[in-house]
Amino acid sequence: MLSSSLATRMVSLLRPLRERLADLAMPAGQLFRRAPPSLARRILLLQVGWAVAVYILVSLGLWWGTAHIVEQSLQRQAAGWLAKADEQGTPLFVSGEGATAQSHLEFLRNIPEILSVHYFDASGRELVHQYWREGAAISEVPWLTSREMDILRSAEGGEKPILFSKDSQAASFRATTPVWIKSLRRDGLMDFSLDAAVPETVQTIGFITMQLDYGRFNAEFANQALRVSIVIALLLLLFMIMGRAIIRWALRPLTSLEAPLVRLANGEIDVEVESSGDREIAQIGRALNTTISALRERDETLRRLANQDPLTGLANRGYFDQALQNELEVIAQHGGSSALLFIDLDRFKQINDTYGHAAGDRLLLQVAELLRGRMRECDLIARFGGDEFTVLVRGVTRHGATEIATSLIHLMQSFQFHEAGEVLHIFFSIGVAIIDDPACTAHEILLRADAAASEAKRRGRNRFQVYDRDVVVVGEEPGWRKRLQEHLDTDSLLLNYQPVIDLASGEVMFHEVLVRLPDGSGGTITPAAFMADAERYGMAADIDRQVVRKAIEVLATLPDSTVFSINLSQQTLEDDGFPFYVSQLLQQYRIAPQRLMFEVAEQMLNRHFERVREQLDALAACGVAVVIDDFGAGFASLAYLKRCAASCIKIDGQMMAALKDDKLDQIAIRAIAETAAARGIRTVAKFVPDEQTLALLGKLGIEYAQGNLIAPPEAEVNAAPARTSQCMPTGVKA
Repeated sequence: MLSSSLATRMVSLLRPLRERLADLAMPAGQLFRRAPPSLARRILLLQVGWAVAVYILVSLGLWWGTAHIVEQSLQRQAAGWLAKADEQGTPLFVSGEGATAQSHLEFLRNIPEILSVHYFDASGRELVHQYWREGAAISEVPWLTSREMDILRSAEGGEKPILFSKDSQAASFRATTPVWIKSLRRDGLMDFSLDAAVPETVQTIGFITMQLDYGRFNAEFANQALRVSIVIALLLLLFMIMGRAIIRWALRPLTSLEAPLVRLANGEIDVEVESSGDREIAQIGRALNTTISALRERDETLRRLANQDPLTGLANRGYFDQALQNELEVIAQHGGSSALLFIDLDRFKQINDTYGHAAGDRLLLQVAELLRGRMRECDLIARFGGDEFTVLVRGVTRHGATEIATSLIHLMQSFQFHEAGEVLHIFFSIGVAIIDDPACTAHEILLRADAAASEAKRRGRNRFQVYDRDVVVVGEEPGWRKRLQEHLDTDSLLLNYQPVIDLASGEVMFHEVLVRLPDGSGGTITPAAFMADAERYGMAADIDRQVVRKAIEVLATLPDSTVFSINLSQQTLEDDGFPFYVSQLLQQYRIAPQRLMFEVAEQMLNRHFERVREQLDALAACGVAVVIDDFGAGFASLAYLKRCAASCIKIDGQMMAALKDDKLDQIAIRAIAETAAARGIRTVAKFVPDEQTLALLGKLGIEYAQGNLIAPPEAEVNAAPARTSQCMPTGVKA
């Protein structure tokens, strides 16, 4: 009862503090919701929570423990007061004189904690004597229950018991004990009987009940406990303040990483993290610095890759375009002039076709080094395309630009390229565009230089040409890029057809489809003038698709015996969607696949056999035939007859030029014809120059022939009958 009352008092004392904390809870919660908690804040919150929990536990323990101690102390004092009351009140049960007993009980008035004392007889039903403190709140006689009397009587002969019971309505408790009288034990001394031993007898003659008040102790304890609780709270607050400072000091090496990490998360890499302090933090700092260094190297590599050509290390096209635009802005603001040199390597395609792409790469590297050694540091050299270089020569006039172009021509004339034991001479075709007109755009300057380079090539290569509107006609479509794109967009490519005849019967076996461009004056332009540029600009595959579509449209209008053969570029053979495109067209126009053949240059097989074979397999699956074109130009021509099962082969036209007089070429042609015949492959001789060669081809075992001598390409298909069975597709195999 004592501890319960103290706890109630403690709750009442803490209620104002709890209400104040409740008022502050919402703003504090909103504050923490606004900003994500930091590590230091999280540790501080844990520290505060732990301190509050410890404070509450300590306070509750203090209140409960102190109340228990007070109660135990009062009970011990009550036991002494009961013993004294028993001793001085016993005559009441003997004499029955209450006044005499009252004089013996004067000590009760000196003990303010005693509210009342009642003496009951042995039955517990009669009141022998009672004492009330003046002004005591309790006025009822605390009669004993039968259970209480039974408990007190059952302890006769042992230690005198005391029963304590709490008052639920007041800050008091009751202590009850029996009043005993004892008879002395007979030990046999008086009757000289030492063996006689009669036990001592105890008799309960009454009961004493004492009512005690602990309210004064409770009030004093509450005040003292409150003071102690406040002192403890202040100590905990001091501990939290000191702990906050200690935690911040301890976490300073870690929190110092926050600012550089935020900058790093925002994409900044110009960050340096301190790698000092505790061992773990130092390790984190070193790891972050290592990561930042790796990011810097990565960004530098990406910038370099974004601005440089990966093969030569020169500037790439994108970087050069931006530099040219910047140069135009400088000239517009400050005046002056510069020059753009557009350099095209002569015979580069032949180097790639004959010696392979590795040789072409070595040539490009050597040319790049030559240009670096010749140009100034302020000039910008770029690899603009496959075999094209551009040079931005800053601060030169027309005269200075022509001197530089002349020196580059002479430089290449003395250059020797060594490959496969041979010494090759490579030359430049250079177009020069003067940058002195602020109204020109970078694109226009490039078109002028490109057009001037094309004019230098047209005039015989190994020379330079300065752009001049009166000499180099550019107009609205300088270079081939725009012209080719316009023809593709307007679907204006033209087709010519050249027949391939059987040497034995003279019948037309099939027609080769040849693409032409209209020249604007009623004539046409052959592929030799534009296909290299089409490949350079990535338009060759689009040209092939348009040619295939137009050819199939024409084929649908001709007799079923008509067969077309169409050349394919390397870009088309790298297009995975081309076989499906062909299949769709054949289905759309209801054309039998046996009426269509595709020609692939042997040089292409030589360079990319595995890749080309995959595409040819896909085309063969559509049912079309395969023809190997320019057969004999490579180093392992006969090997392809075993690895690639083509329907026909077209022998390289260069072997026809002097065939009638060259015994070695005749032997080679005969070997090709015999090998092809053994594998069931038809042979076609291209570019037959004269009748003597035509007659000789039949003797050497060649079956078909093609050339202007027989029939030049025409815009209309010769409707002569053709036999498709001799060029049936046999597929492609490994």
